[in-house]
Order: sequence, then C-alpha cells, then structure tokens
Amino acid sequence: MRKTFVLLLLLISLALLFACVLPLEETSSGVPSDETSSLSEDFGGNVIELPASVPSAVESVSSPVASSEPPVVSSESSVVSSEPPVASSEPSSVSSEPPVVSSEPPIVSDEPSEQPPSTEPHIVNGFLVCNYRAMEQFGGTAKSGQLTADLLNRFKERVGGNINVYAMPIPLASAFYAPEGYERSITNTQNCFYGLRDALDGVRFVDVLSALRPHTSEDIYARTDHHWFALGAFYAAEELCKTAGADFAPLTQFDRCSFDGFLGSAYSSYGVSELKKYPETFVWYEPKQSCTVNYYTQKFKFSSTGSLFSSSKGYTKFIRGDGNAVQIQTGVQNGRKLLVVKDSFGNALAPFLLAGFEEVYFVDIRDFACNILTFIQEHQITDVSFSVSAFTVAGSKRDNITRLMNL
Repeated sequence: MRKTFVLLLLLISLALLFACVLPLEETSSGVPSDETSSLSEDFGGNVIELPASVPSAVESVSSPVASSEPPVVSSESSVVSSEPPVASSEPSSVSSEPPVVSSEPPIVSDEPSEQPPSTEPHIVNGFLVCNYRAMEQFGGTAKSGQLTADLLNRFKERVGGNINVYAMPIPLASAFYAPEGYERSITNTQNCFYGLRDALDGVRFVDVLSALRPHTSEDIYARTDHHWFALGAFYAAEELCKTAGADFAPLTQFDRCSFDGFLGSAYSSYGVSELKKYPETFVWYEPKQSCTVNYYTQKFKFSSTGSLFSSSKGYTKFIRGDGNAVQIQTGVQNGRKLLVVKDSFGNALAPFLLAGFEEVYFVDIRDFACNILTFIQEHQITDVSFSVSAFTVAGSKRDNITRLMNL
C-alpha cells in the first residue's frame, strides 16, 4: 500500500513538472511562435530578438517596413571629434563650385514639419550637422575674394561707365549657423567677402552678409538642403535693389505658398540620413505683379514661355533650375534692364526683382554660351549683378567671367 502511494505521488509530481516546463519553452524567445514567424517574413527572414525588459515593443510594430534609406544615426551614438576640421587658408582648399545636386527628385516626407531639438555638432559625409541642420563649411580667404574682384574690375572696364555693375556674393548657411568650435566658416566668409569688397574698382558691393544677419532666427536657409530659402533671397534682393536705387516690393505684394515634409539635397543626395527625423516646410512667394517669363537655351535660342515657378517639390521650383537662360518682362516702364549672372543660389532671387526693372535676365555663369559683352549691347542692359555663392567667389568657377567675355 505504501509503495502504491509513493508511486502515485511520483506520477503527480512528474505531471506538475511537465505542465510548468512546457509554457517556458514556448515563450523562451520573448515572442510567441506565431509572432516570430510574422516578423521573420516582414524583415526578410531576420528574426528580431526583443529584450525581456521590453516585451511590449512587439505591439508597436503593426506593419514594419524595411527602409531603403541609410540607417538613421542617433546623435547619442555618433562619434564627434573633439577637434573641428581645419579649414585651410589657401584658396586651393576651397571647392571650386557648389556641390552637384543629384538628378533624383527631392524627397517629400509624409511627416509634418516640426522644430527639431538641439544636437551636438558632428560631421556626416562632409557636412557639418548641428540641430538637424546640415551645413557646408567654407575655407575662402581675403585673397580669393581679391582674385574675384580683379575679374569683376576687368569686366567693368570692358562694359564702360554707362553700365552699373554689382558684386553680390551669397553666403552659405555656415556663415551664420556654424556652432562653437566651427567658427572658421564664419570668419572665412567675412574675410573672403570683404576682401572682395575692398578690392573693387567701379563695381558696387551688395552686402548680403550684413543684410541677412538680423534675420537668422527666421527660415532664411534650408536645414536639409545646401541652398537658402526664398525668405533669404527676399532680404538679399532687397539689398541689391537698395544698392541699385531700384524699387522693391514688400512681402505683402506676394502670395505665400508652401508644402510640408521637405527633405532637400543634404538628405537625398549626400546621405545625411538623420535629417529624415525632422523634415521642413518649403516656402515660396508668388508675386501679385503680373509678368511674362520666357525661357531660352544656353545659346539664347527661344524655348518656351512659362511661369516663374515649376511644379518641382524642391529648389528647382525657382525658374526651372539651372538649365535655362531666362527673360522676365515685368511691365515696369523705367528703362532699366537687369542682367543677373548667377549660379544656383541666384535662382531664388527671380520673384523679388520685378518691381525695380523693366526686364530681368538670368544667365548661369557656368553654362551660358554667349559673349556677355555682345549680349549686354544687343539687349540694352543697364545693370549687371554677379549674384553667386561663396563657392563660386572663392573657387575656379570665377574664371567663367573671363570665358563669358571671350566667347
């Protein structure tokens, strides 16, 4: 009888032990077997192991999608050098031209634009990134500014005293937003631009640097693109018109247009993937003043009539980008005709110059294929502005001034 009772107790103990072990085996991975299978399919067969401390994370993955974008680098895990990159004082260290923008269309995120938090400065693919703003650093010098001034002085000699000539260097975002430890871009920009100013002879200097400085709390530069925004171009155009003694329309004479979720060239072309967390609002201003816009080839052969703005969801919204020469007939009758010799930064100026001139022409300093002296004469140009970015001022693209006179 005692043996039978002991055997019965042993069988009961084994049954209880088996009942306890089975659920432990089923949940030992932290994810029930049916959920493990689902995640494996969604992530290409790579099962995600979830830490035991956060089992609820499975519930937040309702429809995981494997992103085609580069992984987002957390600012907490980024390795930030304790020494800022050294900007050489030699002109040869400066990029000879603005960066080449990918032909891929800009990215428009579905996420609404919002103000990003502060982050420590760090370098990603050559961009200085701080507070989710990507900036190109600048290494220009007073000497490089003087070299550009020499070319503009020669141009002024060739066109004569009856033509007003303006030097309008356009700063990069780092001239205003470079953080502590990276101030070289700020001082290098000042040295280069004011070196140019002090070496000019008969050419009027348009001080965009000073004009923009009081507005740095406004959205004058993109955070996710290497260009400025329309508002920055507005303040710069105001300074040009003030220097030229031309009329200028306030923002009340424009309709504000915008779209959210913009991710520009720093993200889409240069791989600063963390910018995806905080897309921005792209704003442009359409003038209430009517005008006729004619597009031409680089050899100034008529192409089409259109709008100041394209349907692009990016910086090529302004006068269709760099691929055309442009003539704008404003309806103003004051006899003044402005030729803007520009790189891509100059495109955004177009809407803001209508009130001061009868006609405004835009030609690209890099690609225009006509002799500029002949062009000025044939089209009875009265004012010429060289409205180019800091990279063109300090790099070899400045030599296109000579090329344009010798075509």
